[in-house]
Amino acid sequence: MIEKKNSVYNILGKIGLVLVLVFSLCYCSKNIYASSSNFNVNPVTPENQIDKSLGYFNLLMNPEAEQNLTFNLNNTTSKSITVDMSFSRSTTNDNGLAIYDSAGKTKDSSLQYNIEDYVEIPKKEITISAHSQVTVTAKIKMPQGANSGVLAGGFAFKEKKSKNQESTSKGVSITNEYRYVIALVIQQDTQKVSPQLKMNDAKATQVNSRNVFTANLQNMSPTYLQDMNAKATVKNVNNPEIKYSFENSDMKMAPNSNFNFAIPVSIQGNMKDQTSKALEPGKYHLTMTVYGVKNTNGTYESTVDGKAVKYEYKWEFEKEFEIAEEKAQKLNQSDPTVHYKEPINWLMIIGIALILIILLLIFLIFSRKRNKDSHQ
Repeated sequence: MIEKKNSVYNILGKIGLVLVLVFSLCYCSKNIYASSSNFNVNPVTPENQIDKSLGYFNLLMNPEAEQNLTFNLNNTTSKSITVDMSFSRSTTNDNGLAIYDSAGKTKDSSLQYNIEDYVEIPKKEITISAHSQVTVTAKIKMPQGANSGVLAGGFAFKEKKSKNQESTSKGVSITNEYRYVIALVIQQDTQKVSPQLKMNDAKATQVNSRNVFTANLQNMSPTYLQDMNAKATVKNVNNPEIKYSFENSDMKMAPNSNFNFAIPVSIQGNMKDQTSKALEPGKYHLTMTVYGVKNTNGTYESTVDGKAVKYEYKWEFEKEFEIAEEKAQKLNQSDPTVHYKEPINWLMIIGIALILIILLLIFLIFSRKRNKDSHQ
């Protein structure tokens, strides 16, 4: 009898071990992105730096002046590394943030002098020995006609890795991604230039497979539009009850750039048990108010997080546009949140199936044991 009981416990123990392994495989295969870098970058501040407390280059230059900028790169590891150096003009992404990555971005129609044409990087691939420092330079030039406002861009430094390079340990893959960006802002004088904001087209489209309205905003001036605060409402002309509103009070536009300000139509983020309403075809009316540059003595006032905030600049825009029935249907069909159905949770189904199999095995084992005992 004791041997039979032990055999039952051994079987149950093995089944339990299999379950633990199955769920471990389901949950433990994850990517972890390392939060540290193998190198650091320090710009060497030149004499013509406007504000020496800044961690980036903000230079006052004469027309057609040329100069070299210096960077110290330090390898903090015990092995040799290679760093790629690049330069891009400042642009505005569709989250309303000024960034230094012009890849895939068409030059803005208001951009007269592209700073990328006036920056030269002699050595774009830098090898740094273990625990050592190298000094690299970049050559810049101030164009003759850029006598007002600023030209802006950024130097990017990123460790070069082989394609899909990663280290693995105990089923966990670790991917190291770190990019240093040192901004460059050059100007011929320090006289203030006012931003000029314009609204171009408005339309219905998608962002991350979600239906949205977008309004293209363009900063036509060679200056940053700081502290940008936009509030927008879109109404269906024939049915005012169909209304969508959105605001963002924490934006910044690069000089001579544009971006698409999105007003969500579909539910964003976690859906839970909700579904998005289908986008209706028809005529729509967009109204938008934009504030810029916070100033306690500013002329214009808006409310941000329940508090009154004053700004130097204010713009108001209106635009009518139409969504064709075919366009609306196409957008609704490709938006997974419209007529949303909860996806099948295969992990839960597998877990329930395994539990049922275990219960069935236990039942069969004890039934077999009971039958044998009854015959003895």
